[in-house]
Amino acid sequence: MSIFNPYLDVIKKAVDKDPRNNYIKLFSKQPESDFDTSYINELRNELPGLENLNESSRLVKGLNAPTVENLPRLGNHPDFANLQYTNNTEKHWIISAFVDVKKSTQLYNNFALVTVALITESIIKASILAVNLCGGYVHRIQGDGLMVYFGGKNIEKKQATKDSLKAFAMISYFVKNDLKDYFDSQGIKEIYTRAGIDLGHDNQVLWMYSGLGDSGEVTTCSLHTSLAPKMQANATSNGIVTGQNIINQISSSDKYFKVKSKPIWDYEDGRFYNQYDFNWERYLVDNDFAKQNIDGDLILNIGNTVAPILNPIYLSPIAEINKPYYHF
Repeated sequence: MSIFNPYLDVIKKAVDKDPRNNYIKLFSKQPESDFDTSYINELRNELPGLENLNESSRLVKGLNAPTVENLPRLGNHPDFANLQYTNNTEKHWIISAFVDVKKSTQLYNNFALVTVALITESIIKASILAVNLCGGYVHRIQGDGLMVYFGGKNIEKKQATKDSLKAFAMISYFVKNDLKDYFDSQGIKEIYTRAGIDLGHDNQVLWMYSGLGDSGEVTTCSLHTSLAPKMQANATSNGIVTGQNIINQISSSDKYFKVKSKPIWDYEDGRFYNQYDFNWERYLVDNDFAKQNIDGDLILNIGNTVAPILNPIYLSPIAEINKPYYHF
């Protein structure tokens, strides 16, 4: 079973019971308030919690993986929490990453408001699972998207870079494959993710508390934090765009990254900062995070056992050269 199946199952149940999907399309003048939607609370309780994160973590990291008792609060990275409510600042590298679901607003035309809310919540929780499974920190929830940091004071840049690519590849996989197939069956087309990831080095990132009183967060001031959402805007459907600093942390980068024709930033001194399309599907397969079945479909490895499909059409060329058994 895929680690994302529990979230997809809740979405399916919500759509199956949705009053607008079942009744209001036939009786369009009848308001949603006339229908019982109390089942939504029961379905929200079915969404996986920390135990699911710990189970997935043990699958990936082994039985000795530390148990997560709780997740850190938003807007307060644990390694820089000492800056909260102060005027102090600190320079330290970080990877900033943004992802959201595009064209999800069409859900409002098809389902009741409570169903749309549950679908959005399911996508957000599935994304948070992937981020935390890969050691990231969710800084902010933005509608149906996330702002995420990877890195800190107890991890190397190269490892944090790999973690960020893996996490966002998993999220892209979930929306492109699991969600898309189901939404297509419901007549909802072209829902997809876009993501942007960039790394700022120590001299390029300033951590500080921004805001007033409790209306604030521990955040970063960095060109590369600002560039990540711009890269996200330049991503294709289900695409991930990264900055040059990310590329520099990855060996064999030519296999997975293709430079875009237009740089993402002009320093106005003759230098430019490039952006790259990330081939996350190849990255997942090459790093054994996913496999392709006999039909060429990508199957996520984490929490999922891929059984070979023995299709005679593909076996015939092999059997033909291993006579005398081919025509036996």
